[in-house]
Amino acid sequence: MLSCSINAENKVEYYPLGAINVFLIALLIHGKAERRIRKMGIGNDSFLSVAGGYARFVVSFPAKMIARVRAFLLIIVSVHAAKNFDSRNVVFTIIGQSEPYHSSVASRLKLDIENQVNELEGREAITHITHEDFSVPGAWTVIPLFRPLFTKYKGSDVRWVLFLEPHTAVRCGKLFEALAAADKQKDVMWVGYPLSDDEPTIIHHFTHFEELEDVGGFLYPNFASGFAMKMGLLESVLDKMESGTVEIDADFAIDPAFELARLIYGSRESPGPLLTRDLSFCVVSMDNCATYPRQFDTCGSVVEDSIFFAVKTWSAFHSTRARALKKTWGRHVTHLHFFSDQNDPSLPATNIGLPNSKTGHCMKTIAILKEVVRRVQTMPQIKWIFLADDDTILGVQRLSEVLSCYRGGGDVTVLGERYGYGYGKKDAIHKGYDYITGGGGTALSVGAAKLLSQCACASLSAPDDMTLGACATHRLHVPLTHSPLFHQARPQDYPREVLARDRPISFHRHSTPDPLKVYATWFQHDDLALRIRDEL
Repeated sequence: MLSCSINAENKVEYYPLGAINVFLIALLIHGKAERRIRKMGIGNDSFLSVAGGYARFVVSFPAKMIARVRAFLLIIVSVHAAKNFDSRNVVFTIIGQSEPYHSSVASRLKLDIENQVNELEGREAITHITHEDFSVPGAWTVIPLFRPLFTKYKGSDVRWVLFLEPHTAVRCGKLFEALAAADKQKDVMWVGYPLSDDEPTIIHHFTHFEELEDVGGFLYPNFASGFAMKMGLLESVLDKMESGTVEIDADFAIDPAFELARLIYGSRESPGPLLTRDLSFCVVSMDNCATYPRQFDTCGSVVEDSIFFAVKTWSAFHSTRARALKKTWGRHVTHLHFFSDQNDPSLPATNIGLPNSKTGHCMKTIAILKEVVRRVQTMPQIKWIFLADDDTILGVQRLSEVLSCYRGGGDVTVLGERYGYGYGKKDAIHKGYDYITGGGGTALSVGAAKLLSQCACASLSAPDDMTLGACATHRLHVPLTHSPLFHQARPQDYPREVLARDRPISFHRHSTPDPLKVYATWFQHDDLALRIRDEL
């Protein structure tokens, strides 16, 4: 840190403050700076003194030269500041959730960062947890955070904004080294661990960037490893969005890291900066890592007998999907029931009293919730209701472990993979909402199931998961909790690094490879620890 001032005798006093190499200061001031000052016509009664780790340079000059000298010294100060990088130049932004378990994990990360920065520099870190500090809808999609972050830190020392998940581990010393190196490169605007798609995938709207194939393809950051953006990039994106130059293409928010990268890139005709790969942002912990994903906590394991598994199906799938489900994870659960358009004691399946619809299934889902809530009133051991599709592929043991971190029974908990709708509409962002996408399964506490069973459908075929999400958000004010361990799509639809971070809970859809192989690969080993039920 440098400071300079003009004293009462029309002399400039120039102080480099802090632990600075005094020899370099002397060279700078007594060499180039002195020659420059001489050319400005300043008098010869200047001197340099060095003592105790401080340098003091005093120059005598006519009053009319004050403005010129002040401007010159500001340049010196700016050059010096550009050579230093510390916690004052970074905002740590943790994408949090209000649910107690996730909130506690985010708080622990914040405290860890603050302790590291205090130990390294003896100062307070600039940290935020989004659900505590920024009351903006869809904060988890990142883009709605740009305006409050830029407004708060514009004109400050902040140069970078670091976005983190609560389960991201951070080594602040190595992080500052990585960002200091990136800060010196004008063409580097954002950095992180790079992901790419081997082929167009449903979770990324089947988007393909053919024009980027010769330069390594389209890259987006691994959110679990964290990623950092220059303040200048936030400003640029905000200007383009608020002027209408660029828009968020999709109404649906699925993968915020991919959708952010897509927004920043823009188009072939007017491309924005691509993500710069920085391998100090890691996917596994190594000595060189500034960040890496931590595995999710295991808080114990709920008793499998405390979960009621309700499966949506219809008569055409009784002998195919339903049978495959019973051959895989259905063998390991006690309370399993199918709900269909026809009774089938062999599954068993109950006719829910509604015709099948090709899409949506809203009325069927609400009817299932009502029926299951009625049944569990006489089953006091049931704390959770797991709502699944007939092509949901599930790890029962993993689900039992993860649910142990959440509040079941009469508490209100809705858990699964979160999607969003409507956050890209600038004029209607407050009408947007989250929803738990149904294919990967939805875990509801009994209390939450009772509340959501009161929701109403616009039609027989209205989207059930979106209807429940809108009802939970705007009518019931029930928070929905995201876990990235649930998956709406197939394993091959996700980058390998994403699946490698931790043991998943579920996948969705029967295709190639067949569901028995997917189950055997991902879940069978853990589930063999459970009691096998032979009801086939």
